[in-house]
Amino acid sequence: MIPVVQASIFVSWCHRDVTAKDDLLDRLHLGTLADVEITSWQDSDLRIGENWEGRILDQLAACDYGLLLLSPAFFASSYILTKELPRLLGPDADKVLPVMLRRVELDGSRRLYGVDARQIYTGAGGRSFTETRGASRERFALGLASEIRRRILADAA
Repeated sequence: MIPVVQASIFVSWCHRDVTAKDDLLDRLHLGTLADVEITSWQDSDLRIGENWEGRILDQLAACDYGLLLLSPAFFASSYILTKELPRLLGPDADKVLPVMLRRVELDGSRRLYGVDARQIYTGAGGRSFTETRGASRERFALGLASEIRRRILADAA
């Protein structure tokens, strides 16, 4: 029997993308993946009265991976760029799982802060999640979940 690999994921996203983020995360079904046990955290999990920045920084420090939900708004967020990305993509970190949530041009016309040097998950045909509909959205999410599992198992080997 293969031992179960445990991993924690910090979900990094821009609040302007809440509808697309919720749709994607609802379709991932990470709890159904074989051989891995994944917990996830996002700032929506903050409770009233919590020191929000302290909790975010603690979660960033403790996570195994950062699921980066890329969009133009993601790259326009100063908090993501100054607090989250340096901890997930810094010189001593290799924790990123970048996903094209909304179309971001990768042609060099935008500053992407090193994320573009990583393999970014896109659906069939290089589409972002929001460029898909119906069954294609399901395939995007199922494919992403499989790739997350594959990365976690490869890193654990």
